[in-house]
Amino acid sequence: MKINISWRLFPKEEGFVPYISLANFFIPLYFILHEPPTRLWSGLILLVILAVLYREQFYRTRFIPYLLAIEAGIILYLGYAYHPVYVYLGFLLSAPLAKQSVRYITGLGIIFTAVALKASLPYFHTMGAVMLFILLPPLFSVSIMPFIIRSAAKYKVMAERLKAATEQLERMAQQEERQRIARELHDTLGHTLSLLALKGELTEKLISRAPERAAVEARDITETARSALKQMRELVTEMRVVQLADEYTHARALCAAAGIELSIQDSIYDERQQDTVKSAKTTSRALDIPGSGLPLSPLQETILAMCFREVLTNVVRHSQAGSCQVKLETEDGSVQLYIEDDGRGMDQAALQHRGGSGIAGLKQRLQLVDGHLELHSPSGGGLKVGLSIPRTIRNQEGG
Repeated sequence: MKINISWRLFPKEEGFVPYISLANFFIPLYFILHEPPTRLWSGLILLVILAVLYREQFYRTRFIPYLLAIEAGIILYLGYAYHPVYVYLGFLLSAPLAKQSVRYITGLGIIFTAVALKASLPYFHTMGAVMLFILLPPLFSVSIMPFIIRSAAKYKVMAERLKAATEQLERMAQQEERQRIARELHDTLGHTLSLLALKGELTEKLISRAPERAAVEARDITETARSALKQMRELVTEMRVVQLADEYTHARALCAAAGIELSIQDSIYDERQQDTVKSAKTTSRALDIPGSGLPLSPLQETILAMCFREVLTNVVRHSQAGSCQVKLETEDGSVQLYIEDDGRGMDQAALQHRGGSGIAGLKQRLQLVDGHLELHSPSGGGLKVGLSIPRTIRNQEGG
């Protein structure tokens, strides 16, 4: 096997972990140096070979199973021929061993444990429980730790795949929304614009032949254009509306996936759901669940729903909460939505500065409809966010 010659001991992407592991060689080196000359040189040679093999496994990935077997053999020989304390070098095998097959890990773990215990039997009579205390960590590192590392790596890969899948679904949803908008524009305005083009050509021809009729066609073009503009505004307004009821559905799915117990108290929404179910039973067909029925304009409800979405997303991502309560209250002058979790909360410094850019974004959105934001984080943990929107917006221009 050709030894890799390089000025760098370990690959840069591995960081400092291999160097820290390499420092473990100083302890057996200290004990080897106190051995008689007949045992000194053989021990030093074995430690050097072990260190070289440990380095090579980062560059010779094809031969890692063979390198690991040789390293385990050297460690077991040191523990058998010198002292069982050398078995603790088995920590060097944990990380690379976790990348091997389950059969390989199990086989090597059984052999390592059996040989290590046999080498330690003579010392149990003199050292007793101390010997067991010395053996358990290295045996755990070879027999159990690789499976733990392997499971953690699989979980990380699954999390990355889930994130990638979520991003892909979001992109697909955006693409679907673009196609829907394109269809709406085509169906709503396509024929109107075609009509305008035909009337424009007709008017151009009638200007010299029948001016009065051309004037009538021109007025008709104006009315048709105004109607098309009205249709466009209605279409855009409809596309931009986000209902709080829909965000409730998304919130339940999101919290269920994150393992957070979600409770929503919204009497208006519950009543609308019951009315929908009754209507569906009466007409014997499935109906869509209507909006939340809030006493707000479409713009106000859209901003409230978007703020609720952002707050709940932060709860799932950052709060480490186990439960979350959502409560909607309608008063004579305002609509208030409270989101409270039992997570780690926010420190007082963050509360005094009103958090970071996310909090600032919430405040900016709410200010568009004269709303305001409340934050409260008790010392015991958790965070309570209050979103308040007035039912009547004051005239900005009139002061």
